[in-house]
Parts: sequence; structure tokens; C-alpha cells
Amino acid sequence: MDYGNWLKWQIDYLLYLQNFRDVSHHILDKFFIYITLFGEITVPIILICTLYWCINKRVGQFVIFTWLASFMFNIMAKVTACIYRPWVLDCRVHPVPQAIPAATGYSFPSGHTAGVTSVWGSLAVAYWNKKWLRYLCFFIIPAVMISRNYLGVHTPQDVVVSFFISVFIIWGMYNIFKWLDNDVKNGNRDLVLAFCMIFLITLTMCYMWFKSYPIDYLCGKILYDPCSMKHLELTRSGFFFGAVIGWLIERRFIGFDSQIGSLKNKIIRAVIGILVVFALHSAIPVIKSAGGCLAYAGMFVQLMIIGLFITCIYPFLIKRFNA
Repeated sequence: MDYGNWLKWQIDYLLYLQNFRDVSHHILDKFFIYITLFGEITVPIILICTLYWCINKRVGQFVIFTWLASFMFNIMAKVTACIYRPWVLDCRVHPVPQAIPAATGYSFPSGHTAGVTSVWGSLAVAYWNKKWLRYLCFFIIPAVMISRNYLGVHTPQDVVVSFFISVFIIWGMYNIFKWLDNDVKNGNRDLVLAFCMIFLITLTMCYMWFKSYPIDYLCGKILYDPCSMKHLELTRSGFFFGAVIGWLIERRFIGFDSQIGSLKNKIIRAVIGILVVFALHSAIPVIKSAGGCLAYAGMFVQLMIIGLFITCIYPFLIKRFNA
């Protein structure tokens, strides 16, 4: 297959890493499987919840908004480019099997890179004077980027472009939050930001739903079913609606202080809250198994509740009971 020089060297690079995996008897497979988890949803959720509820509410808000914006731009880029995974582009590429379940949808740009860069990059910016934390973040981000290539699920262009998009979003959100902090006149800038975020999410959803997608077959099966992919991404948008609305409600009517409570209380409330979040999330496969549009609507509502719980409901309970 003729890829052109640009894609050819990337495939060659993945094949080189694949050969290294084979000759090294896959000694680094588990390491990179664990490293790549920093770009998935579990670790960012734990980090954001702990920051938001127990350490610094403003930093938690900055991280979660950067994460949301990065996710939205990543999805719009994915469905615009519609570039297939490396093993689809070249049958010689064999990804590490354990990495395939998390490698859903199109390949470009990398969702894991967007997640790890937006979350850990914004954390590094927020705590720039803490060298140990900054260096830790600067280790985790490239480690996840390399892991996506090593595992064979992304090309170099997927991770590099995603990284620079997320860096731009961090810069933009940093300035937006400075603008928000300087709102001393009429105090309505939070409404503007919430409206813009909801508009961005709605625009992304409409774009995903109405654009055309390529229909290609492999061995008689559709490579990517646009209908299934659209439904999946649309349900995920429910979390972002809930998070943004909850953030605005908390800011306007609750005024939760993440500093309240002893260290012991903070640890307890973080553990309890995170367990509730994942308990709510564990119900999603049950709802999805019902099938049909009602199942996707149920998943949307379920994820919206999780977003509301993180940014609004649980902070209200913490303040109410001074926990």
C-alpha cells in the first residue's frame, strides 16, 4: 500500500517499536499499559475530584474546564479527519491486545494524549512553583504519548498534534480564568463562560450528528459504524453538560470551600465521593444493555448526574454537613 512519505515513516516507526516488543519478549508491555491509564478517564476523575473537594477548588475548576474543552476539540478533530487506526492502515501493525479495548473510534488526534496533556499540563501550570510536581507532570505527559505509539494504537502525528492542541487550550483556559477572576464590575463573566462551554458542547454534538462519515468495509464488516460512534460520543457529552451547569450553580448559590475540614475529614470525603462517582458510572453498562435510543438517553442523563454530583451536589453536601 502506498502511504506517501509522510505516513510511511510513521508506520515504519511503529513497526520498529513492534519489533522491539518482540525481541525484548514484551518486557515493557505492562509498564506502558499502566502508564497509558493516566490518559484515560479513571485517573483524571480521581485527580479532579480530590483537587476540587479537598485541596483547591479553583485549581480543580481550571483543570476540569481545560479537560472538557480539550475533549470537545479532540472529538471535533477526530470526526473531521476520520483517520483510521494504524492496524487498519497497515495490516503489518499488530497492537498490544490489552490496549485495543480503550482504542475506540478514529485515530487522529489521540484522545489519551489530549486527556493527559490537558489534565496534567494544567496542573503543572497551576502549581508551577512546585518543581517536584511540575517535573512529575512533565514526565507523565510524554510517557503517555510514547505509550500510545509503543502499544501500536496511534501514529506519531496522532499524539504530537493532540499535544499541541491541548497546550493551546491550556493557554487559552489559563487566560480565561484570569479574565474570570478579574470580574469585579458586574460579576456575570461566569455566565458568559458557562454559556460558551454549553454552546461548544452543543455545537460539537450537532456537528457529530449531521456530518457525513466514510463507510469502509473490512472482511465484509463496517470498520467504524458512524451511528454507534455518534451515540457513544453524544452520551459522553452529558457529563460535560452536568459539570458546567453544576459549576455555575455552585459558584452562584453554594460557595463551597475546599479548605474546610481536617486532613482526616478531607481524606474520608474524597474516598466516599470518588466511590459514589464510580458507583454511578458502573450503572452505565446496565443501562446500555437495554439497547435502543432510550438506553443512550439514559446514559446521557446518568453521565449528566455524575457531572452535577462532582461540581455541585457533593460540594453542597460537604458544606451542609461541614464534613
